[in-house]
Amino acid sequence: MVIEKLDNKGRGICFINNKITFVENALPGEDVDVEIFNEKKKYNEAKVIKYNKKSSDRACVDCKYYGICGGCDLLHMDYSKELEFKIKKVEDILKKFGGIEYKINEIISPNIYNYRNKATFQVNKKLGYFKKRTNDLIEIDNCLLVDERINDLIKKIKELDLINIEQIVIRTSQNEIMLIIKSTGKIDDRFSSLDVDSIVINKNGNYKTIKGPGYIVESLDEYKFIVQPDSFFQVNSIAAKLLYDKVLEYASLKGNEKVLDLYCGTGTIGSYISKYADSVLGVEINNYAIEDAIKNKKLNHIRNIDFICSDASNIDLTGFDIVIVDPPRSGLDNKTKEYLKTINPKKIIYVSCDPVTLARDLKDLSDKYDIKDICLVNMFPRTEHVETVVKLEKGE
Repeated sequence: MVIEKLDNKGRGICFINNKITFVENALPGEDVDVEIFNEKKKYNEAKVIKYNKKSSDRACVDCKYYGICGGCDLLHMDYSKELEFKIKKVEDILKKFGGIEYKINEIISPNIYNYRNKATFQVNKKLGYFKKRTNDLIEIDNCLLVDERINDLIKKIKELDLINIEQIVIRTSQNEIMLIIKSTGKIDDRFSSLDVDSIVINKNGNYKTIKGPGYIVESLDEYKFIVQPDSFFQVNSIAAKLLYDKVLEYASLKGNEKVLDLYCGTGTIGSYISKYADSVLGVEINNYAIEDAIKNKKLNHIRNIDFICSDASNIDLTGFDIVIVDPPRSGLDNKTKEYLKTINPKKIIYVSCDPVTLARDLKDLSDKYDIKDICLVNMFPRTEHVETVVKLEKGE
């Protein structure tokens, strides 16, 4: 079978008996023998059992877990081709789901490996990741994507007794490490020898700190952000800073603008841009995130930012010059999109982690807002995922 092209997940596409077949770990132009592992009415899913001809774009895979744990979808692809793939992927999705034809000229790519500041390991006598498409555990010694301090800690944790433990989450900042242990029973002092700044026990969803303050602090430029055990924070801190720099560039703040930060989470973007604006208001429906946002405001001594815990459509948000939206993967709901048109800001900056919902939302906003620029940020190298930042301005 000859692979014709890639799908949006980075899988190769060929046809078997005229049925589209998605092939893992295969590149365009490669001649492969495959084994179908999932046969559906309209498509097949397959894996390669033999390469008869390999692509010159194929990279050497130096991870013994590749293709097993499912963490790195694109490790077999030359990195420059990964960047090209992601640009084309977003362009194709914008056209398919939004009817938007736009040539993307920029993808920001700061680091390739050891970028993840958070890793979640499953535990069942041994420690590792779930095998792709199963709940079978693969024991892990080293992961190419995570902070090297996490890899060092893995080795030490594996020497300990892991009884009564279901899951271990490790989070890092520039200078600190936090361990979050999901437990089914009593935890003694077996983790006390580990060189970490905080240890938090998660039992039935209740958190108990047994070492340190129970959180870590991450720095982005001059700003510091509290990261709680279950706080959302971008997993790639270096790329996050560059993404926020792009938001700042698109905002082109002169110092007199009123900025609305919707889906503000713990207030990272709003805080980061605050000194360049007259004022910033962050709105977020998650109360715990707002509590952290207020702590971050105090930590950074920011006077011109405020936060409200609410659904955006339930409060009066008129009078803003610029709106920043960074919604979850599901994108903007219809009520929010109509509300954005009602409050009528001059500019909207849309940060998206899902190009499909982004395409839908841009189409829905297109009667009032024009796309001025699109930039990609490769927040998750060696995986299929990519962040998109879009500058929208009110049409003439």
